[in-house]
Amino acid sequence: MELAELRRVRLHVQGLRQVRAASAAEVVRGFVAVQSQEFVPAQWGLAMRVPAERRPDLAEVSAALDRGEILRTHVLRPTWHFVGPADARWLMELSAERVHRANAIYYRRTGVDGDAATRGLDIVAEALAEAHRTRAELSAALEVAGQPFTGLAFTYLLMLAELERIAISGAGAGKQRTYAAFDERVPPSAPKTREAALDELAARFIRSRGPVTDRDFSAWSGFTLGDTRQAFAAVGDESGGRIETVEVEGATHWHDAEATSEARAFGGSPAGVVDLLQAYDEYIMGYAAPRAYLQPAGRAAPVHPEFPLHALMVDGVMAGRWAPTSNGRRAVVKLVPWRAFTPREEQALAASVAEVERFLGLPVTVEREALTE
Repeated sequence: MELAELRRVRLHVQGLRQVRAASAAEVVRGFVAVQSQEFVPAQWGLAMRVPAERRPDLAEVSAALDRGEILRTHVLRPTWHFVGPADARWLMELSAERVHRANAIYYRRTGVDGDAATRGLDIVAEALAEAHRTRAELSAALEVAGQPFTGLAFTYLLMLAELERIAISGAGAGKQRTYAAFDERVPPSAPKTREAALDELAARFIRSRGPVTDRDFSAWSGFTLGDTRQAFAAVGDESGGRIETVEVEGATHWHDAEATSEARAFGGSPAGVVDLLQAYDEYIMGYAAPRAYLQPAGRAAPVHPEFPLHALMVDGVMAGRWAPTSNGRRAVVKLVPWRAFTPREEQALAASVAEVERFLGLPVTVEREALTE
């Protein structure tokens, strides 16, 4: 498989071309977990994968989070991820041990260990049993109980509560997010063995992001290459030939043969399609560095300024940066193109900005940086 075909298949499999998900929650279910530390842009990343005629705006995606149809928590590597209620429990059970090991030194440094941590978790659980709580409310509850945690210690206590299946995202409270009791938002489910859970995660990763390498899954999930290779082999053996391997630039990639055939039958979109992707979109973060498929010809590596953060893509290749900012009444979309755009690309860019405007529900002003080359 050539690199250009790899892009086409991934764009299709990821729902960026033949868009079919019925809702933002369905997008999350398909991906299993979606990186989401940039909260509003991550919601845009879900919405853009729903067909235009029923694409949700920010208020609708936020309402799905309020209702618990989409949950947000620290899982896998860990960083913030969107997950579905049906997947939250087994994902946390699978990855918590590895995350605890990674966090252990920080638990000790911040005092989130031993009796203090146990008492802190009990206080958090008691507070969440009564209602959804903001960070400030949980901090106050700890203070009143004589077990204060502040700064980084408070952050790690809340992450510990997530990993121990005590807390998970709750409904919004004005402009603030809350935590809720894990068992309130996550339905009970039969436990999975570690092997079965890892195999399921690997299989769904291949289906939703393939073709992928073992390094891609290891980087995305946080599991070792040994774990990855064992899971990929098991998934391939159990797939009845549906999960196959293909060579791309000398590297073995695993893919769902049916999904790849469907992508090839779709034939791709006309040249000049623009995608305004959030920086941690799964089309970017679903794969290990250096992510050569993203690179434009003649550019050795993408530039990573602090602002603008997000990726302006043309036909699956980076062509610049962008970022939305809002003051609650108006929004600005900052564009930093790396090259001149064709008339077709300019039309596609304008259409994508219009979709961002509709999603935000605010009038948008475009600020475009002049080319320097």
